[in-house]
Amino acid sequence: MTKRIVTLKQHLILLLLYCFRFLNSKQIQEFLGHKDHRRINAWLKDLTNKGYIERDFQPVFGTLTKPAIYSLSALGRKHIKQSFSFDFPKYLKRISRDNKASKSFRIRCQLLADFYLTVKPPKTKEFKKETDTKPGIVEQAKPEKIEEATKTKQNKESEEAGQSRQEETTGIAIIDTLKLALSVDITNRKYIKPQEKTLEFFTPAYFPDFDLLEMIKPDGYMRSKTRTGAEHGLVFVLDAYIPRFLLRYSVRKIFDCLDESDLDSDETIRSLQIYYLCPNNQIIIYLKRLIPSFLDRYYGKELIFKLATRNQMYKWKDEKLKQINWTKLSSEDEYDN
Repeated sequence: MTKRIVTLKQHLILLLLYCFRFLNSKQIQEFLGHKDHRRINAWLKDLTNKGYIERDFQPVFGTLTKPAIYSLSALGRKHIKQSFSFDFPKYLKRISRDNKASKSFRIRCQLLADFYLTVKPPKTKEFKKETDTKPGIVEQAKPEKIEEATKTKQNKESEEAGQSRQEETTGIAIIDTLKLALSVDITNRKYIKPQEKTLEFFTPAYFPDFDLLEMIKPDGYMRSKTRTGAEHGLVFVLDAYIPRFLLRYSVRKIFDCLDESDLDSDETIRSLQIYYLCPNNQIIIYLKRLIPSFLDRYYGKELIFKLATRNQMYKWKDEKLKQINWTKLSSEDEYDN
């Protein structure tokens, strides 16, 4: 039986599916930054034929064909587990049931990926090894040194094959953080420290050490560190036909968890922002009436709710809008009873 070889780009696709669970081919192309979609489709077809991913494609005749949706298979999850020194057992068990996931959940996963691609942080710098030369001095490479360096590199390639993927950056910030998370024990998640003036985005695949994440369980998590303190953001993607009692439950749960947490005692936290990505304006109107009744009884760190529709996000992403017009509801504002 021949060995099923996975290239570095295909390995990156598997990490993206591990992170977001469901992605379509256009999103994968945007993550990898390729202009030619045929190269992406060739990689996806090869992974599907080898059994690493599952493909969901249902053509609708008479309309524009939607891109195929991909997710990890059992072999793909096994590849992730064997590629790193540590894995997230609970998360792996959860995504093992993705073949039974509903259509609305698959859409939510893709919307979360589009949200990240809209507000994504800048690309990380490529990995470069430090040299022994002093700053400001350029040393001309000699042929003997070049030959020795080449031999040393060839000898270390076989020994450090498993570590090379963890050391080199991919240029995709969310994947570089995920690779770091998969290389250490989950009990030591404090290693993921906030970086100053950098927007970081996390999915349930590798949430960092923050008590509210375990209590509220959002769809996504953002944070950025400033001089005055850290700003945390919880992202919720709402279904198209979500009933109102679930909206009330979602908002009430957030405030109940805030009352139980020790958020006020943490001086490093500047504010907490709640992002609701709504399917339509009717949901926004209802939340604008609902949330102020809870904010009137809230006393704690600055809490800001930001509401926007999917269409606003996509128009901003396609540069049809200068910015997303978030509907903001803050605990610092006064509301009429």
